[in-house]
Amino acid sequence: MIVFAVTLAVITYVDRVSISFAAPSIQKDLGLTSVQMGWAFWAFGWCYALFEIPGGYLGDWMGPRKVLIRIVLWWSFFTAATGWAWSFVSLTATRALFGMGEAGCFPNLTKTFTTWLPEKERVRAQGIMWLSARWGGAFTPPLVALVMHLVGWRHAFEIFGCLGVVWAIVFYLGTSTTRCRTPSSTRPSATCCGKAPSWPPAMATSPGARFCARGRCG
Repeated sequence: MIVFAVTLAVITYVDRVSISFAAPSIQKDLGLTSVQMGWAFWAFGWCYALFEIPGGYLGDWMGPRKVLIRIVLWWSFFTAATGWAWSFVSLTATRALFGMGEAGCFPNLTKTFTTWLPEKERVRAQGIMWLSARWGGAFTPPLVALVMHLVGWRHAFEIFGCLGVVWAIVFYLGTSTTRCRTPSSTRPSATCCGKAPSWPPAMATSPGARFCARGRCG
């Protein structure tokens, strides 16, 4: 699981920083002003921030594996679609939809660590993932610049979108919804998933307790 998390962390940065390098070419080809380009950046940033919590909630409701596959395919499509933009409105809408999808990435990766790894391994996994994310942010800009120089910004976004699709396919084939279950039971393993929180009797039926009880391993 850690390999998948590290790889996806790097892909998120590739998809995220690519527009910074493409901005001058996008402005020239689409006839955009610096202010309009700023609105496109703004659309991504705000949608990313607004959909962090809803994206994490989906992981609690549906299971992080299902959500990760769906959101990676979602944002990969809109990464590629950035290269198909033809106007200010189409570019801004595409970046907003891209931000909505990518927002759920790290909450759901964290959820997979919580439900798929033994408790003593979770902190190390988080450390490796965030270390990789930061190194990815440092090393991906030269790669992005090279690809855009070779094939142009439109085809570069299509290539970067394909990275996420490949990741989703490999993740789907390489993981299982029964990953976090004991051999003799269909219930989640307490060792792997952690024990459910113990609530005081007065709080056992509270919304918070019911919300936590819905967390799934799938």
